[in-house]
Amino acid sequence: MINEKARLKQVIEIINKKIKENKEKTKSYQEKLKSGIKEQAYNYSELSRGEDLSNSFNELAILEEGMDEQKLEEQRLKLQLNSPYFARIDFLTENNKVLQHIYIGIGSILDNKTLYAVDWRAPVASMYYDYNLGAASYKIDDIVYRGNIELKRQYKIENGKLISFFDTDLTINDDILQEILSNNVSVKMKQIVSSIQKEQNAIVRNDTNENMLVQGIAGSGKTSIALHRAAYLLYKHRKTIKSEDITIISPNNIFSSYISEVLPQLGENNLVETTFAQIVKIELKKSVESRENMLDEIATTPTQDKLNEISYKSSYEYLDDLLRFLKGPFVETFSPQNLSYVVNETLDGEKETIDFPAEQTKELFFKTFKGYDLYERINKIAWQYAKYFTERRHYTKEQNRGLIERFKKVLYRFLPIRDVDKVFEIFMAREGYECKSTKSINYMDKGTWLLIKHYIYGIDHEHSAKYLIIDEMQDFTPVDIYMFKKIWTCPMIVVGDVFQCIEKNVTDEYLNITADFLGCKLLKLNKTYRSTKEIAKFASDMVGLKDIEFVNRSGEEPKIIKTQNQIDEIKEIIENQCQNHEHIAIICKCQKEAHALQSQLKSVMDCKLLVNPEDYDNRVLVTSCATAKGIEFDAVIIPNCDTLNYKNAVDKNIIYVSSTRALHKLFFTCSNTPSVFLKGLKIEEK
Repeated sequence: MINEKARLKQVIEIINKKIKENKEKTKSYQEKLKSGIKEQAYNYSELSRGEDLSNSFNELAILEEGMDEQKLEEQRLKLQLNSPYFARIDFLTENNKVLQHIYIGIGSILDNKTLYAVDWRAPVASMYYDYNLGAASYKIDDIVYRGNIELKRQYKIENGKLISFFDTDLTINDDILQEILSNNVSVKMKQIVSSIQKEQNAIVRNDTNENMLVQGIAGSGKTSIALHRAAYLLYKHRKTIKSEDITIISPNNIFSSYISEVLPQLGENNLVETTFAQIVKIELKKSVESRENMLDEIATTPTQDKLNEISYKSSYEYLDDLLRFLKGPFVETFSPQNLSYVVNETLDGEKETIDFPAEQTKELFFKTFKGYDLYERINKIAWQYAKYFTERRHYTKEQNRGLIERFKKVLYRFLPIRDVDKVFEIFMAREGYECKSTKSINYMDKGTWLLIKHYIYGIDHEHSAKYLIIDEMQDFTPVDIYMFKKIWTCPMIVVGDVFQCIEKNVTDEYLNITADFLGCKLLKLNKTYRSTKEIAKFASDMVGLKDIEFVNRSGEEPKIIKTQNQIDEIKEIIENQCQNHEHIAIICKCQKEAHALQSQLKSVMDCKLLVNPEDYDNRVLVTSCATAKGIEFDAVIIPNCDTLNYKNAVDKNIIYVSSTRALHKLFFTCSNTPSVFLKGLKIEEK
């Protein structure tokens, strides 16, 4: 029988010892690094006199890398000091009948060749997530180890103290899951290693499919699972993949801030984070309309023409039309001329020339390199023409590089129209759309602009990664997705929820096409963990979701409160019905409505408009549906939810997305007849 308190005390002592050792190692690295920099600075003038500086710089780089590893280890040790492990399984091996006591934590704890805890990402730890008591197995490389799980124990450890533990037959005991889900939401998304479910674990550890597209309903944990998969890959491929090798495409900066502590809580550094709009801005040197502004226009003035345009631009038909235009009518405007260059002239005036007839250029462009994008054809022809000069020894290899660039400029002049904005206008006009000249790129057109730019000139900046995470997949168009494939060729996980798409309806067929287009295995998460059963059921029934599983966590039914004074009512809800909740959102239909409501509400209570990441720290936030997407709150209030404000399909999608942000309580307020989408809920009139 293991004395759990005594064992925990022993492990804490080991961690404290490791923290001390880590400090000594860090100090040693600091001293060596300081000495190395000083020595290099002192000897720099002598070293630079024809000497090779690479060894000196490499030594400093190795020391800096060692310092980074020590800092990361210090971060892990501090996390482990708070809670060294969260679970234990006793595994009786099949062959030699050895009973192993396997403790599972966020990282391994090894001392004097004794393993006191294994990393949750280790193969043996997978049994904790995948099996109940009884027969179980795990796999290392191609070897399968079989046996029986004799005991599953779960711990609650805080600040190095054992609060409680109990044994269970379940993968994750329902009591523990209920306790986790019943807590108030934190300012930042948390790691969930102690409560990852079996279907989620299958995605985290998926070693069969390099590329995955995960369709997960609201609250299914898809974003968190994508981040935990990144942590798993950092563990499994720790010699070849670092945090900076993984890129995540997130919806906006507020969402990026919200998820920024998940990996540090797992003892890993954060990933490279960006948005697709930022990439377009960098490449085109033009600002991009925010998704929030685009959705505001749809929410407030949803003309049928605008909705039809969005539907078309969100289709694979639009992508096909764009590519057909670029590879057909546009590229056919390339009209080369004869090129002649004098390379030598005798005293008699006889000239030696290198000639490139128009027909030769045309042959190379339209036949030899036909399968390539335009910029690749230009590059290949320029390289081939410059090579003539090098072969005849009129240019050195070094001069050849500059000659290639000069040839590219000449070849581009054979395109009568080569400005991205002009090409975009011509394509839009062909498709029947008028382009108004604006300082920024419309949100729905960002992918089109980038695709045209890429096709003509290629990409200017390096966006390399060894693994890619794309979040909120449903918000991207097929043109955007096409550009993801062009920019990144690495493995990827793409996550999203087609039911949270506000501006358009997305079908299962679209999901299958997208999965095939990306070369992804399509996986689905149909169980929601975020909201109470009452909130989740209301939201799913409203949009007609089928086969949805709910966690058995009950709460209050969503409430409609009809009142002529919504401001006072919102204040009353927050003060009297949400007094135990730490994070409350008033989610409006659009930004204009959010600004107007916050200006009224701030006169009667403390509240903040959610604009920047730091605003999220406030208890009461006023925001729009587009901004709140992907984030969760203890309680949500949706104001002005009447038949005038919420009446069409887009409005229904807004209510769905806003409602599914709520963990514990959901309120609707209105001054007129409640929206038809709230049918079935009781109305409380005041």
